[in-house]
Amino acid sequence: DNLRTFTPQALSNIVWAYATLDVSHPILFKKVADHIVDLPNLRKFKHKELANLVWSYATAAGNPQPMLFEKVGDHISTLGKGNLRSFRSWHLSNIAWAYATANESHPELFDKLADPATKQQHFFTSGQVHDLLWAYATNGQTDQQLFKSLVPVVKTTLREYDAQELANIAWAYSVVNAAAPSLFNDSFINACLEKRAFTLEGLSQLHQWQLWQMEELHSNCRLPPSARKKCRVAFASIVPRPLAMRGDVISELSSMGLPPQEEVFVRKDNYRLDAVVKIGVDQIRVGIEVDGASCFAGRNPRGGTILKRRQIAHLEGIRVISVPYWEWMRLGKDRYSKQAYLRALLGLIDLDKEDELVPH
Repeated sequence: DNLRTFTPQALSNIVWAYATLDVSHPILFKKVADHIVDLPNLRKFKHKELANLVWSYATAAGNPQPMLFEKVGDHISTLGKGNLRSFRSWHLSNIAWAYATANESHPELFDKLADPATKQQHFFTSGQVHDLLWAYATNGQTDQQLFKSLVPVVKTTLREYDAQELANIAWAYSVVNAAAPSLFNDSFINACLEKRAFTLEGLSQLHQWQLWQMEELHSNCRLPPSARKKCRVAFASIVPRPLAMRGDVISELSSMGLPPQEEVFVRKDNYRLDAVVKIGVDQIRVGIEVDGASCFAGRNPRGGTILKRRQIAHLEGIRVISVPYWEWMRLGKDRYSKQAYLRALLGLIDLDKEDELVPH
């Protein structure tokens, strides 16, 4: 391995330079990643080098290296508290941002980063605290204690955020379900109203935040009616692209005597469900989501998936079940196993025949 003579700093600097200049070199990135993965440990890597390393691989789109992220995450997860507290604020935010951007799940890593982030909250810049909050929520890491501890920092830097960052912060707190009345008040509303450059994504995020504030928390923190309408229309205009396997799931439900409503538009909150079936004597509605890779970080639901399921259940009283892509694909063409799987998800399983199900 001719990379053995390169120091950790040299390796991280090389990939950082390529990522910063947006120069693509998949062969180089793979070679460096393979070398680092094969190392017995990462004890010689400084915190800065670890942060730059994962940031570079997340920034360089088209160079997924899950084994590298696993290696770095495992290393940081084993560090003691004293070592963790020597991470600087930008190290913490860049690492969290990298894992969320690369869609790499490592709950133990996020758990480890929370304590030093709380201890160093007063050192965070507005950009760093934004990136940290966005990363945790996006990756589906719902650490309410961390989010509540960072409220004072967000409040003091409120005027420094642009429109998208304000929307991201509102959305992130909604995902984590961390009530923060001292943050989400008239000052936050005014900060939003002063911005003129909200994107469709930003308006949609604010719609979800307003649902959280008004319907879940019963808070009086709300945008003016005209602004709420604009956000609601933006959210409703986003039509997700269905997975090809959705038709297969719907076909199996119909064969089971449960013909579903397809692409159901939930009027109260403007969410869409892939399908809704009615089960039991009481004809209870159950929502079905055929979830692809974009809904998960690893095998754990991402923030958008968590928020959607929770809000539909809370606002509409519809239990939402997920058909993850990897579980459905594993069933292959065996229709019996597919229908048994769906019966189990819907709670229609005959317990005497539970052993007939394909394990998942």
